[in-house]
Amino acid sequence: MDVSADFTVRELSGRWRSPEAAEVFPGIYGVDDFWLHSPFWAIHFNSYKDPGCENRLFELVIMGMFELLGPSSRTPGARDADFSRIRVSLRLFDPGLIAGADGVGAGDGHWVPGEWQDVSHRGCSILDLPGAAECPIEYDLLGLARSGAPDGGGDRLYFGQRHHDEAGSIWTRRAPGLLDYHVVRVTGEPPRAGHGAEWGPADWTRLTSTCTLTPDDRRQP
Repeated sequence: MDVSADFTVRELSGRWRSPEAAEVFPGIYGVDDFWLHSPFWAIHFNSYKDPGCENRLFELVIMGMFELLGPSSRTPGARDADFSRIRVSLRLFDPGLIAGADGVGAGDGHWVPGEWQDVSHRGCSILDLPGAAECPIEYDLLGLARSGAPDGGGDRLYFGQRHHDEAGSIWTRRAPGLLDYHVVRVTGEPPRAGHGAEWGPADWTRLTSTCTLTPDDRRQP
């Protein structure tokens, strides 16, 4: 399927999930689960040490608003898109990450395995996860590959590369190109890779209503 920049924001509406765990960094695997309904967006991301998703590293939720812009002037088949970051929630599973997060004072500085914390304002530096003050907007790319199915089943959505390089990252400049891996449109049962396939609206409501800012976060500008 060819990746195209010729699509509308209406075509993005819905849930998009990884068909399998992708190697997002060397030796680190991830499962993306995007929920898009203009102007709102959210991602539920799970990270692992292995492609079989047995050894959990962390789980991340980011929510905000997005704007679909024009075709990219640098990346054929892609459109520019800006994603604001209003809420960032994180929970850690790996002992090394927990020790590191405690060491840098992320969240409230006292991480418990598997418990959510709000890191919206200050992020978590050991995961290269910026706070909203440092990164209010991600300057991303989107590319759509249509399957031809009437309901859009099998459509693939590609996001921009998120890695750092000498020019910065997508919170300092536009993503330099599309990722090699993709998410697929969910039209029935979602792909079962990793954790979170069973997530639905009730889970989003529960998380957004119970994961509140810590006193330290409230003092941040």
